[in-house]
Amino acid sequence: MPSVEFRPDGRVLEAAPDSVILEICEDHDLPMEAACGGFAACNTCRVRVLAGELSPKDDVEVPFLDRPDQRLGCQARLTDSNVVLLLDPGDA
Repeated sequence: MPSVEFRPDGRVLEAAPDSVILEICEDHDLPMEAACGGFAACNTCRVRVLAGELSPKDDVEVPFLDRPDQRLGCQARLTDSNVVLLLDPGDA
């Protein structure tokens, strides 16, 4: 089962492939802001991918990203690889 390490706190969580990052956080009581409720209408659940790969970017999330290594936690899904993410929230 792949794992997700969240920085800066270093917490490592395991989850099934195809799990949504926001849902992983919610399931493990790791605070992740989602002002829009997880519908890709804000950028408060942004993360930066420091290592590993997530699912391909969805066209709906691209307008909310400022950097090539950013993703929206409500849209990004785990693959079979381990990832390291930095919580990088934007403004609602």
